[in-house]
Amino acid sequence: MNSLKSYFEQELPLVDVQPLVDCFTTKKILKKGEKLVVPGNRASFLAFINKGAFRAFFINNKGNEITSWFSFEGMFITDLLAYYKGTQAEQFIEAIEESEISITQKSQLEKLYMTQPVFREFGRKFAEKGMIMVMERMLSLQTKSAEERYRDLLYKPQFLEKIPLKYLATYLGITDTSLSRIRKSIVL
Repeated sequence: MNSLKSYFEQELPLVDVQPLVDCFTTKKILKKGEKLVVPGNRASFLAFINKGAFRAFFINNKGNEITSWFSFEGMFITDLLAYYKGTQAEQFIEAIEESEISITQKSQLEKLYMTQPVFREFGRKFAEKGMIMVMERMLSLQTKSAEERYRDLLYKPQFLEKIPLKYLATYLGITDTSLSRIRKSIVL
C-alpha cells in the first residue's frame, strides 16, 4: 500500500510534508459499487486512494455508461473539471472494489498554499500530471485503433487484474463483443 506521506515525500523531496499530509483528515471506506461523486453534486475535494480502485463514468445520450477514467491505489481521485472550475460534477466516480480513501477539501489545500508556499509545488505537479493524462487519453482515442489501445493496457496490469471487461470496453470506446474479439486475436 502506497502511503500518502510516501507519495508526498517522493513528490517534494527535502520538504517536511507533514502539514500537507495533515490536510487529508477525513478517512472513508467505500464498498464495491458505492459512488463517491454523482452528477449535480460539488466535487470540491481531493481524495488519495489508500487501497482500492475507482472508475469515473458518465451516461451518454443513449443511456449507456461510458467509462472515462480509472484510478488505483497510490493515486488521487476527483472530478477534475468540477474541482478546478468550482462547478457541479458531471461524472460519477464509483468504487470498483472495496476502497479506502483520505480526503481533503480544496479550500483547505488553498489555505495551506497561501500560508506555506512550498506546497504550491504539489498543486502545480498535480495539475500537470492531470493535464498530461487527459491529453494522452485524448490522443490515444483519436489516433489509435481499439486493438492498439487494448495492447497499451497490456502493459498496465492493474487494468487487466482489477477492471471488469464491460468497463474496459467502454473505456476503450468499443462494445463488449469487439473487446472479446480483440482479446481472442491477441496471443499472450
